[in-house]
Amino acid sequence: MSTATVAPHYQGYLDERSIRHVAGWVRNLADPAERPGFELVLPMPDGERVLHRGRADAYSAILEQVGVGDGRYAFRHVFDAPLSTAERDILFARPAGSDRRLDLAPALRTDPPPPPGQRLDPFQGYIDARSTRHVAGWVRNLADPAERVPVEIVLPEADGERILWHGVADAFSPVLRAVGVGDGAYSFTAILLESLTEAARDQVFVRPANSAFRLEFAPALRTAFEPISHIALDIVDNCNLRCPFCVYDYAGTHRTHFMSDAVFDRALGLIPFVTDGNFWLSCLHEATLHPRLLDFIARVPAGYRHKLFFTTNLAKRMSPVYFAAIAASGMHHLNISVESLDAGIYERMRKGARHAVFQANWDLLLAAVATGPAPPRLRYNVMAYRSNLREIPGLIRTLLDEKQAWQVEIRHTYDEPHIPPAFRDAEFLTTAEWAWLAAELQGLPPDRVVLLLPPGGVGYAPRSSEVSPSADIRTSSAARVIPRPFNISMSWDGSMRVYGEEPRGPGEPPAHVNHVSVNIMDLADPLGFLLSL
Repeated sequence: MSTATVAPHYQGYLDERSIRHVAGWVRNLADPAERPGFELVLPMPDGERVLHRGRADAYSAILEQVGVGDGRYAFRHVFDAPLSTAERDILFARPAGSDRRLDLAPALRTDPPPPPGQRLDPFQGYIDARSTRHVAGWVRNLADPAERVPVEIVLPEADGERILWHGVADAFSPVLRAVGVGDGAYSFTAILLESLTEAARDQVFVRPANSAFRLEFAPALRTAFEPISHIALDIVDNCNLRCPFCVYDYAGTHRTHFMSDAVFDRALGLIPFVTDGNFWLSCLHEATLHPRLLDFIARVPAGYRHKLFFTTNLAKRMSPVYFAAIAASGMHHLNISVESLDAGIYERMRKGARHAVFQANWDLLLAAVATGPAPPRLRYNVMAYRSNLREIPGLIRTLLDEKQAWQVEIRHTYDEPHIPPAFRDAEFLTTAEWAWLAAELQGLPPDRVVLLLPPGGVGYAPRSSEVSPSADIRTSSAARVIPRPFNISMSWDGSMRVYGEEPRGPGEPPAHVNHVSVNIMDLADPLGFLLSL
């Protein structure tokens, strides 16, 4: 009886190649239990020189996570004497006894290894913002995703380096979790104690503490100091409609209060520090009820108008002068609420509205935006229900093709206790209906058509107090450091709360956490107050 020998079939990469070291991995697909020998080879004019022979048997958590056997195929070697740069660039690795050279990894690293005692963990992360006043980004340890990585912000200097800030990357980011970066709690935002020059800012880098790894810069690196994610103002506390699905309960509202010039001006002092398109003139209510809405917009310096937006139902009859002013405002965008082009469905959903008034306003707006000198982009909000479900795909195409839509957002409903049970039972979509809608929207540009499914996915049954943007889920400890960037909501009288989001279990929406409540009129220096948190 003879035993057939299966020829080895090698797989692997050279992941790191510097003047001081080499690292990579190799395995024999014909015998995954083998720990292959490897050679590091330097081509020479008269042949080649083997610089090192070893065995690829070190464990790599990354290899195991991506399905490369048991992960014990890695190798790493530090040279006794450094190579020249030219030698580094021609050095190759091969399995012992084989002519096959290991491929260079697509993201080959050529930086030298860290000094003894520094970490070698495989990190992932980006610097998202770097200004003269702050640095923000995220980092996680791929070998230990549960770790919250200590980080350092470093400024190189002629005689060494200076640590500007050190902390832990442990702030929750809904965006990171949404794109699948673990549990999302890997962010950091550091407000620097000193303002840097632009030249110094451009030298600053971030690394995990005790590591030689430097975070890369995000492709869309921000350089403005904008520690406030958004300020959701409500310049009034009422609406002209009583839509049955509204997140706000107007049962006890019998009059309208208006934000004063003094309160608005105090809030306006924070607009330089807010991200683009996120200084809101309305959040829960209808901004056009304020008699000084256009005056408020005019009070915003032209250089900051790109941070403005508000939402309107277009159901209050407005004059051509109003629409001309909006089209010359320079605002970032305008949200328009519309569920249907059918008058009957529209008026049933937008209780108190008249379709003829809405259509007249819409025509005036479109004409003004088409010719205005600095018009906002138009963003349409559509609530999805059984009454308009079959119309939505066609409605979206009409908005994109004929109604100058920059973006269309289709939303689920926050299931508040005050929503009439009859409406809930008759109109809320089932799992199958959400799935149908998602399938119908496939192929539409995702940057222009946004489908907001119920939190947790199709068929998720939200708990009203947990997902409402108006609800304070819980209040944080006063002793706790509040993560940045800040989220701020502000009522007509200046009362404001600084809030954030914290993760829950898988498939659940983040919890809204109220960190602190105060009236902006009681703050001599609102920005200083925020930064002190």
